[in-house]
Amino acid sequence: MRPLLKFCGNHSEADLRVTSQSSADYIGFVFAKSKRQVTPEQVKAWLDRLERKPTQRLVAVFVNASVAEIVETVETIPISVIQLHGTESPEVALRIKRATSRSIWKVIHHHDNALQVMKTYEGIVDGYVVDCKVGNEWGGTGTSFDWRFVPAYLEEGKRQGLPVFIAGGINPENVGRLLRYRPDGIDISSGIECDGRKSVARIQQLEERMNDDVNECSR
Repeated sequence: MRPLLKFCGNHSEADLRVTSQSSADYIGFVFAKSKRQVTPEQVKAWLDRLERKPTQRLVAVFVNASVAEIVETVETIPISVIQLHGTESPEVALRIKRATSRSIWKVIHHHDNALQVMKTYEGIVDGYVVDCKVGNEWGGTGTSFDWRFVPAYLEEGKRQGLPVFIAGGINPENVGRLLRYRPDGIDISSGIECDGRKSVARIQQLEERMNDDVNECSR
């Protein structure tokens, strides 16, 4: 089986048209200050005009947003997963979960004490995304963390019984190296873009590399 696949940072109707026709399990939108920031109203309009696969779930990405803002967003568009990408505490994550009744994924930014931080969300969140923070940017920078640490995050996720997605700097050229670690999921934004737009060709390249890996493992 291939890992779960999330295509994030859709910031135009054209982006959404491309990713909704892909094999992605999750389609993500960034509602935080970012070059890929969108509004709930924009996303609603795109969704009203486009068809997507019924199996694809929508993910809303927030960075230290208020509970009220998050509630308003999930009431506007059919969000299945709320991804908390900032410094939201376990207590805040629990408040958001109770207020929205949605699945919560917490982003863990790789650093020396990241595993200890991850453990504090046990019993509260429903999944993790491990990413690389660069400067003042919370994600979407195209920078990877040291993937030699991936097994440790996967082991902690397994202990908690939760999926762990790997994000940051993943693209068709290097995804094969990441797949050796057997992550539960892969979260990609800039790696499937060309000139800042989601690219059919880049997505097809990525999907082919992932399918090749699955076929290799099944032999």
